[in-house]
Amino acid sequence: MRYYADQENLHTRIYAMRSRLLSLKDYNAIVRDQENLGENISEAHDYFKAKETVFREQITMVISLAEATRKYAPLFIAFLRQYEANNVKLLLSKTFGRQTAEQWYDIGPYAILDRTLIDKGLSLNEIKTIIAGTYLEAIFNDISSYERLEIQTAISCVRNLYAASEPFLPESRKVFRDVMLRRVSVIMMIWLWRLKQNYHWDDRRAKTYLDTIYNLNLFEGNGATEIKSLERELTRHLEQPGKAGDKTLTPTTIEYSLESYYYGWISSMFHKDFHSISCVVAYLFLLSYQIRNMLCIIDGQRFGLSPERILERIIGEG
Repeated sequence: MRYYADQENLHTRIYAMRSRLLSLKDYNAIVRDQENLGENISEAHDYFKAKETVFREQITMVISLAEATRKYAPLFIAFLRQYEANNVKLLLSKTFGRQTAEQWYDIGPYAILDRTLIDKGLSLNEIKTIIAGTYLEAIFNDISSYERLEIQTAISCVRNLYAASEPFLPESRKVFRDVMLRRVSVIMMIWLWRLKQNYHWDDRRAKTYLDTIYNLNLFEGNGATEIKSLERELTRHLEQPGKAGDKTLTPTTIEYSLESYYYGWISSMFHKDFHSISCVVAYLFLLSYQIRNMLCIIDGQRFGLSPERILERIIGEG
């Protein structure tokens, strides 16, 4: 049976699910006791398989929510497809001869790509044919470099996620727009640092490159101006004592600080109004951080990091 829940029923379920998200105390227990990762995970020799198993466990409820209510189904599906975009990046990286982890994100019935594609040695044109007519089709508007395709894939995910808010009432659309504007601001700042540090671009070249994204008009209204304003707010955050500003500035420290900032903000959005879309959107982003944390723990164990080092990278509360 599909579309059986009304809005109040769904929000009640979301509140219950929010209460079961892991706290920092839970992560500490998991890191210090590998058996807490779950059945067969702590014994797995294939860490990619372990990560794929954890991911499927984490998103099972979102798949069921997509089948529970017609109103929010596009939003839940768009959330899931953010992860599928990583599968596209994996296929593209292999086409460009890049070394990358062969981890596959299985989003069940909402996937447009099959895992068997990994071993087929696809060409760029073959990948383009496979995703033609899908939410990722536009990534091939510019195939000048792998980096450009990677960024365009992320942009397509943002577009698809934002488009999921179209059926909502104006007030809910505004809430969702604010969430996405702040999210894109964080992503843009992370990209800026990656381009400068990982690809050795100077500040002017990196900013000129990202200006092409500002001009895409991803959101209704004056989104580009609002994003740049939010970026100034994020820069002030980084400059505060005790933030990334008092450490060596690297993409890793910048990303962790910005993501922690966004986590705190989106967490505060959850309880603003039981009847508002804010609790639904906030839950999805909080779940995405839990997925990130769980995969981070597995990577830390894979590389033999100490519990203390692993916990330094965990984003959470309580």
